[in-house]
Amino acid sequence: MGKILQVAGFILAGFFLTGLWADDADAVKAYEKGLEQVKAKEYYAAFKSFKDSELLAKSNTIRANSLRAQIGAAKLAGLPWQEFELIEALLARFPEYADVSEAIAREYELGELFFKGKREPAFYALRKVSWLQGPDKTEEILLRALQRAPYAEQAPEARLRLAFVYDQRGETLKSLEQLRVVESKFSHTKSYKLALLALAYGCYEMAIRGDGDGRYARECAELSEKFLKLYPKDASVPMVTRNLQRIRDVQAKRLYEMAEFYGRQGRTEAAGRYLARVVQEYPESGSAPASEKKLAELDKSYLPGKFPEEGSGRYKSYMAAPLPAEAEKILLVPGENNNHNLLPLPDLSLYFKGVGEEK
Repeated sequence: MGKILQVAGFILAGFFLTGLWADDADAVKAYEKGLEQVKAKEYYAAFKSFKDSELLAKSNTIRANSLRAQIGAAKLAGLPWQEFELIEALLARFPEYADVSEAIAREYELGELFFKGKREPAFYALRKVSWLQGPDKTEEILLRALQRAPYAEQAPEARLRLAFVYDQRGETLKSLEQLRVVESKFSHTKSYKLALLALAYGCYEMAIRGDGDGRYARECAELSEKFLKLYPKDASVPMVTRNLQRIRDVQAKRLYEMAEFYGRQGRTEAAGRYLARVVQEYPESGSAPASEKKLAELDKSYLPGKFPEEGSGRYKSYMAAPLPAEAEKILLVPGENNNHNLLPLPDLSLYFKGVGEEK
């Protein structure tokens, strides 16, 4: 902000010495007023004065510097979204008056501020009321900054932020898209490790939910193997190893089900090929023993091999107990038989069934 005010003071001095902007006297007065208000720490008032200067000015020089002054005043007044919009206006309308690299770096900073919880007051006069805040603008700011400088130093971290925002909103595909960019184009950065881990886990979740052509399972396996190779001592290795084993089980099961399908059709040769793939490519999977058994039945010359002993590197499985049953019988439904309750009325006697009975 100090740099902006120094430039502004120099320009104003030039106005008065040369008199070249006599038609912009009102704009200059508004600008001067804004400078005085900044000195008095009346930042929001200064912001409005600089805005007036921009609207009154006829010269592009005054308009551009009024915009620059508004940016500084918005920052001091705690108006991050308006600051971003003004930076965009300066870059779009008067790029020759802007330090482009500095402006874009500030856009990345503003995106980070919003990601960490910073919000613009919904009403400046009520800015101290914590719950009267504007919306989260993380996505808008970071997307625009990435559009202007996709390979900036802050770009990979910004894409991680966007991936998190999308994931929290349930937009998994958009989240994975951002992670893929970091994984493929920023392998030399600190963000790469986290992007690789998050992308592998995201593909794992997609594969577990249901993976039609096996694309996500393959991608998860490749990424997990890459992570284990690059970071063998990382704290996340046990989780990645477990997920990799489960994905291999998913891949093997898919091949085994294909073999069963062809077997039912009487196409034993095709079934044998799929069973052989399970045995060769996924010998430690849960489907391998059944596959080898069926393969031996189809081909009498096939000799089964030795399978890994139970517990040799396999992830542990745990018995899952069902949740206790809840009362389901409804005595009264809202709106039924002149019932004015807003919620259904359950039969609570189901909760106390057997209580107090003699044994």
